[in-house]
Amino acid sequence: MDRRSLPPLVFLIISTFPLYASAFKCGSSPVKCQALIDHITPESTTFVEVQTLFAVRNLRTLLGANNLPRSSPPDQKLPAKQTLKIPFPCLCHRGAGISNKRPVYTVKEGDDGLKEIAERVFSGAVTDGAIAAANGISVKDPVKVGQNLSITLPCSCDDVEGMKVVHYGHLAESWSSLEAIADRYGVSVPILMEVNGLKDGSSIRGGQLIDVPIRACNSSIRSDSIDSQLLVANGTYVFTAHNCVQCKCDSANNGRYSASRRELDHRTGRLALRCNVAKGTMPYY
Repeated sequence: MDRRSLPPLVFLIISTFPLYASAFKCGSSPVKCQALIDHITPESTTFVEVQTLFAVRNLRTLLGANNLPRSSPPDQKLPAKQTLKIPFPCLCHRGAGISNKRPVYTVKEGDDGLKEIAERVFSGAVTDGAIAAANGISVKDPVKVGQNLSITLPCSCDDVEGMKVVHYGHLAESWSSLEAIADRYGVSVPILMEVNGLKDGSSIRGGQLIDVPIRACNSSIRSDSIDSQLLVANGTYVFTAHNCVQCKCDSANNGRYSASRRELDHRTGRLALRCNVAKGTMPYY
């Protein structure tokens, strides 16, 4: 069923639901970037299951976003209620930002409607209204086992006060405050309030999705390179150059973009490709 086949009343219901769990702002011109968003595991799981849920292309990308050891095994057990940062591609268009064509969630036995999927499976980082709008259905429509649902995660690609940043959708804890979030991620309270359209810093609630613009290292690699426009959020690392070079952005390293060799591949037990790369530098913004 698509929107064209829906009666006017149902279309009105879909259109009036908020599209995103939080009003992430984006410029009007089409732009693509990498973003981060929180995921709170609803039950015991593994890295590879989280990777599959969000269609993260490789495990190292997920590990790097959380600054975890790259030797962490895919089947490592994760407890319920553990928070992980999920890296995903963001598309900004017409003032709104959403995840670019993924993830796609397949309804499972026991899933009880869009609201339950939004709140339990995706930690409330996306609303049932957003899922309904992305799939041309009503929030009240029943879901069927095996049904595929496009999930539109909110995001942004905008610079903040002229700085290159990676926008991170942070799910606020019940005890948290803007001051605590600002201190934890090195952002000022006024910037958090402006980016999130907040007038009162004390008004955030537990589970609210806060857009945290994390300072990032950016590259000056040639525009025809596959790694052009690479951004690495402070406190994270990525693998680049065909997965040969590990690059980490760290404020303790004066914002320099450091490169190190790949070591032993934990999955095969064999030596993987070694890339002897001299340490390069990237400005810290």
